[in-house]
Amino acid sequence: MASSLGAADGSYLEAQQWAGSLSYSWLHSDRVFAGSHELTQFESPEDFGNSYSVAISATYAFTKRISFTFNLPFVYGEHRWAYEHDFVTAYSMTAGGLGDVSLVGNAWLLDPDKHRDGNVSLSLGVKAPTGDYNAKDISYQPTGPVMRPVDTSTQPGDGGWGIILQMKAFQRIFKNTDLYAAAYYLINPRKKNGTETFVPWYPTGFNYINGVPDQYLGRLGLSYALWPQKGLSVSLGPRIEGQPVRDLIGGGDDGFRRPGYTLSVEPGLNLTWGKNSFALSAPVGLVRNRERSVLEKQLSAAAGRQILGTSAVGDFLILASVSRRF
Repeated sequence: MASSLGAADGSYLEAQQWAGSLSYSWLHSDRVFAGSHELTQFESPEDFGNSYSVAISATYAFTKRISFTFNLPFVYGEHRWAYEHDFVTAYSMTAGGLGDVSLVGNAWLLDPDKHRDGNVSLSLGVKAPTGDYNAKDISYQPTGPVMRPVDTSTQPGDGGWGIILQMKAFQRIFKNTDLYAAAYYLINPRKKNGTETFVPWYPTGFNYINGVPDQYLGRLGLSYALWPQKGLSVSLGPRIEGQPVRDLIGGGDDGFRRPGYTLSVEPGLNLTWGKNSFALSAPVGLVRNRERSVLEKQLSAAAGRQILGTSAVGDFLILASVSRRF
């Protein structure tokens, strides 16, 4: 979106106006968690990854209150883990390409002409399974190299049609100071996508299939116009994102997934000049919790022992975007 803080900077689109944006994200994951406990190098082998995303978005405003946004993402991921290979040497497995595209309709609840200092936008959209969800790379096994699916965190797509629910809001509370809020939830009704995965501490002799989990994101904070004449503002607030243990609809929660959440503090910077805007933020992780999945609970009950899941997470996330109205 043109402004991550709503339209507090006066960036409401006019009727029949376009806005285009180019966004970038990067996440380096190298800390392994089981629950809220960080595993040491003696408890878990080297496990890290890099995730990159570049997305092109186009928004068209039918009226000043109603608009539609099309998002075209391109992704690249790397996962390096000895357990995907010979259990001794950690090699990288990579995948990239087109991700899952989406089309979202947006509506401001209040008349933008009468509510310059506060408004709420609700959005409803659809995500299409255009990204590859069975991408493969070389796995170096003791018997020789073989092609196998990359880790689910590296797959360009999840293999399911999704329903997107979004909300964003802002309200002027003091001079040059706005309160902002945003929420995102992706409903993925599909149960499993058919791609096999391998987890070494799960019982052997079974094929574990990747699930198509829901996803969520929430943001809340304050934005301050540091240099109003030059369109420069800064922001700060908490951010939470993750995957739930159970989906809202569809069932099939026993597919392989890594549920859990990361709670971060998100400093940000926004710069607006003319019809252009630039946004930069770097959420810094404070709390991580890798929750046990339905599959892991089922396996624990059957095996009579606790089977935990792990996830590699990073200390921070880099998000940047540049936008222009036409």
